[in-house]
Amino acid sequence: MSTLASDHNAIVNSTTLYQKNIHEVDSYPHKVIKASTNKKLGRKVLRGKLNGYPMYTLTLVERETCTDACEHWADCYGNNMPFGHRFKTKGLMPRLKLELDALDKKHPNGYLVRLHILGDFYSVLYVKFWETQLRNRPALNIYGYSRHHYGSTNTSKPSRDIGQALLDLRNSIGFERFAVRFSSLPSDTLSANTEHNSTANAITCLVQVDKSDSCGDCTLCWTTKKPITFLDH
Repeated sequence: MSTLASDHNAIVNSTTLYQKNIHEVDSYPHKVIKASTNKKLGRKVLRGKLNGYPMYTLTLVERETCTDACEHWADCYGNNMPFGHRFKTKGLMPRLKLELDALDKKHPNGYLVRLHILGDFYSVLYVKFWETQLRNRPALNIYGYSRHHYGSTNTSKPSRDIGQALLDLRNSIGFERFAVRFSSLPSDTLSANTEHNSTANAITCLVQVDKSDSCGDCTLCWTTKKPITFLDH
């Protein structure tokens, strides 16, 4: 994985390497919430309670929406994703609402959205947006990860506030529908950690160890109540 120097423009300016693939949602002619075509992620859920649910993704701008406390600030896997379309946050929530309306009609029995392929929850208001969508849309299910840690002394107050809002949402809606794990927070039972800070009861990502073909086939990230361990990328 490419590691950027501390004085690299993308690090200094808290953004992606690939400026030409940042898009404003107001002028973007395609869907912002995209049907998954990624082989590793899978196109749909293949087992469990969400069996048959199609999988969708949303990609924001790495670093721009993230905390600089992230352990992968310099070697983000977005560094190796030159073709991924990343979306600015201006006007994002109204656009998402319209697209979710369409997904509700298309998939009344349920669908799963992966937040976020790149980027992170960028504000408490944005977390509240997803809370409203989950409460109003019984077909919507979400899974993903966040590096915003609640109760942390090693990150900024805005980041802590986002982390707390995520924890509150997970507790109120339930992990079954809002399966967002905290990255690199092994003290949280529903976390996702690296092999260097994993816990004894954690399960290593089955896709990374070739025991499952895709996330849709594995399903553990949104079903198990144990921490998940990811091998370093």
